[in-house]
Amino acid sequence: MRKKILGAFAALSAAAGGALAQSPTRPVAPTPIGTVGSYDGGMKDPMVRPANAERYNEPVPPPMPGMGMGMDPGMGADPMMGMGGPMYPPPGPYGQMPYEQPVLGEGAFSATSPHRFYLDGQYLLLFPESQPTRIPLLTTSAPADFGRLGSATTTILAGDRNSLNLGTVSGFRINGGFMRAGDQRVGIEVGGLYQSPTSYTHYAQSSAQGIPVIARPFTNAVNGAAQSLVVSSPNSISGSALVRATTEFWGIEASGVLNLFRTCPGDCRLWQLNLLGGYRYLELNETLGLSSQSAILAGTLPAVGLAVGPPTSIAVRDQFSAINRFHGAQVGLQSQFTSGRWYVGMTGKVAFGGVNQRLEVAGSTALANPVAQTGSVTLGGLFANASNIGRYRTDQFAIVTDLNATLGFHLTTWLIGTVGYNFIHLSTAVRPGNQFDGRVDPSLVPTSGAFGTAPPAGRPPINIRQDDFFTHGLNFGFILKY
Repeated sequence: MRKKILGAFAALSAAAGGALAQSPTRPVAPTPIGTVGSYDGGMKDPMVRPANAERYNEPVPPPMPGMGMGMDPGMGADPMMGMGGPMYPPPGPYGQMPYEQPVLGEGAFSATSPHRFYLDGQYLLLFPESQPTRIPLLTTSAPADFGRLGSATTTILAGDRNSLNLGTVSGFRINGGFMRAGDQRVGIEVGGLYQSPTSYTHYAQSSAQGIPVIARPFTNAVNGAAQSLVVSSPNSISGSALVRATTEFWGIEASGVLNLFRTCPGDCRLWQLNLLGGYRYLELNETLGLSSQSAILAGTLPAVGLAVGPPTSIAVRDQFSAINRFHGAQVGLQSQFTSGRWYVGMTGKVAFGGVNQRLEVAGSTALANPVAQTGSVTLGGLFANASNIGRYRTDQFAIVTDLNATLGFHLTTWLIGTVGYNFIHLSTAVRPGNQFDGRVDPSLVPTSGAFGTAPPAGRPPINIRQDDFFTHGLNFGFILKY
């Protein structure tokens, strides 16, 4: 047993001596820096390769985007690492590439990304400018003063510098358009607005005994004296008078849209500015009528050159109607800003062009005797008489200013609820109340005792007086985008 153990140790000693007797191996030289084939990794500095790289022709593949060299893809390496890959250039000028929509939940609310089609509908709560009047239309006074201007007891019921207030009126406004596919820098927008007809009414009526005094005052064009057409007077005449003014306003427009600027789609706040240019049409229709009806209770009154008594009734009517039609070229700016779900839009437009104006003046005096069953109608009332009755037309230069401001909230990605303010101004317009001339020639008034007794007083041709018009108010609506 002892011999076997000693023999094993001897064998191990011989093997170890043989190993230690071998010569050491020469170390391998370090790998030099060089270029693999023609690939330089997109950088000036070359990649590391073996010294015998000339035997290799295949390029080294670039690292995965966003990963460092030699790192596990799941480790989320620093983006500044891995510079050996190709460097992709950033997008060129904004208008040369299709608009990239932001990812839902990133940046501003996704509904703010550009859409090709849009529709903006608004309900309008408007306050149109009152109709102006240059003279008092109805008065009352003590019986002895007959409602004449300048008398101590005379009170104005309607007209004068107290304009005819049209109150609040409803309307609507619709704008829609689309942007060209691709860069969405060019588009078309069409729209229109409508202000429903509104009116001012003042009605005055006496009792059956003619109380109180109701009169239509005027100034005698011949001698400058204050006079009046008496509608009612105690125990002499009973009657009523009506003043009614109406206004209707509407328009259409069509514009080209050019995007001047917009922020990148991924920004948390989006803003864009558009230039508008196109055509604008507006139409303003207004009327102002003044009528009275009187029943003779006692005595006689002059009418159409006659003296008439009870039970004759006399109806006198004056009607002034004006139409303004504007045609012009329009230019404007449109701005839209979005932050989160909030939206702010502002639009300002100015149109330059001509307004075609038409004025129609009509008047009549009617007599009726219910007992004798007779009646007659004579041309001419009080303010509408032979000196101005007819149709008139003129053309004027005008400017239209249109301002709109809107605050909105994104209800969905395609629907925005809005509230805002509108203002529209027409610089030149003919308005009916300004055409009433308080100076009247009695020889042209059928209810005057001088009717037909003398030639008309010398007066220049009718002069159409110019004014302006505006309407403004609140809007409530929505914006649909697709």
